[in-house]
Amino acid sequence: MLRRILLSIASLLGLLLLSAAVMILSPMPDPPGPTDSHPRIVLDHVHIIDTQSGQVQRKRAIWINQGRIEQITTAGVTAAEGYHYVSGNGHYVVPGLWDNHSHSLKLSPQLHHPLYLAHGVTYLRDMSGCMTGADSLLACVAERQRWTQQAQNGARSSPLYPQQSSFAINGGAEVPADFPAFLRLQNAADAIALVRHYQAHGVDTLKTYELLSTQQYQWLSQAAASAGMQLAGHQPWRVTLADLIQARQHSVEHGRLFLFECSAVAMQLKQQPMRAGLINSDVWRQILQSQDPALCQQKMAAMAKARVWWSPTLLTLQLGARAADPAFRQDPRLAQVPWLLRKLWQADADGMQRRGLDQQGRLVHADLLALAQQQLGQAVALGVPILAGTDTPDSFVFAGSSLIDELALYTKAGLTPLQALQSATLGPAQYAGAAAHAGTVEVGKDANLLLIADNPLQQIEALRQVEGLVLAGYWYDKTQLDALQIFSTERASSIALNLQLLWSALQSEQFRQQFAD
Repeated sequence: MLRRILLSIASLLGLLLLSAAVMILSPMPDPPGPTDSHPRIVLDHVHIIDTQSGQVQRKRAIWINQGRIEQITTAGVTAAEGYHYVSGNGHYVVPGLWDNHSHSLKLSPQLHHPLYLAHGVTYLRDMSGCMTGADSLLACVAERQRWTQQAQNGARSSPLYPQQSSFAINGGAEVPADFPAFLRLQNAADAIALVRHYQAHGVDTLKTYELLSTQQYQWLSQAAASAGMQLAGHQPWRVTLADLIQARQHSVEHGRLFLFECSAVAMQLKQQPMRAGLINSDVWRQILQSQDPALCQQKMAAMAKARVWWSPTLLTLQLGARAADPAFRQDPRLAQVPWLLRKLWQADADGMQRRGLDQQGRLVHADLLALAQQQLGQAVALGVPILAGTDTPDSFVFAGSSLIDELALYTKAGLTPLQALQSATLGPAQYAGAAAHAGTVEVGKDANLLLIADNPLQQIEALRQVEGLVLAGYWYDKTQLDALQIFSTERASSIALNLQLLWSALQSEQFRQQFAD
């Protein structure tokens, strides 16, 4: 009897393992495509938002041919032979939105891309990459370029990736043992080899990270400048804003930039090596209390003069500020997130909640977010150019919809709706050197357009009211955009996808090394 029971259990386990293997190895379905693949569209009866002037061009018709805006005429098209006619019903048109700080996975076509499009995000500045040409978890240059080409051909529902980033360059400890030694960046020759290596893989942006030493940063910036490549990313712990400006780093990421740069306490801390536990809630309180507004203004003015862009990603500070908020912790959008990530997100929020109080019991992270918003308003007033980004899929940051959350934080910080909109349209196009064909709705420009019910210049939250999308000249109506959201929600709850996500993470040398580091 016992033997039969053991055999039955062994058989059941074998079947379960076999089923798991099949689910891990089975290809994932692709998301739904555009509503209509007609190469010519006329979008009639719309009001066009001019993202340069803030003016509204009322009662227009936009004629699209082969992915470009062919002409813009007065509304009321009576004959459109050879064109797919779409009535805009008096809605508003803005350029497709850019999320300027995202991280793409191999499974992003199932999890993230449909949600980006459903919320009007047609461009991504991916701030991650692969050290070599392949990885089991992270999307590499080849995948991002393929997705872009397929989207431009109407064969895939995916945002476009105009630029290509390296993996985070972090001083050397992040590099797996069997990877090329020059990736550890131990001398100037390594920097030259690293730059050539990434160029050969199609990378145009080198991502800087926390643990780069000042010497490593100098080697990297010199090699990048010689090769015509950009630096963008975190401000390394031991590197000052003045150093970044001198090196002509193209953008700096995250909301802690001026929290540190404007604090005497923080600048003293930066004389010590970065380590876990160096900054706790009481130290954060000291940083808050040691802010120097005059010094801050000087540094912001220098950054503006040098035209160094800032992507504040305030949502990364919002996690700590709202970790104890039940509404935040139970956001209905969690249904669009794989359960594996949900567990990690909740644990992250638990940790932030435990560590969020100073000795007086005050929630320090809420004050950090408030100050970062205040500094954002000051920086914009002084001319610092802004790139709206979310850091998707960081904890409680949702693909697509969180970009509007980020822009809403900008308007609460004092930016006008136009300034907030520009940080996700015109500004990113200028940053990427793509303003000749993106960032505004004009004749000759790419037909990546968002149709919304109300005027976002009155209220930035109007961007949530998506009525339709044009991606590379292909039309997605509201029904199709809703279908994309349903697709991602179904994939997030899929056992097969969660198993694939776990397996790909375990198989990734880069991920394992970064996690250990």
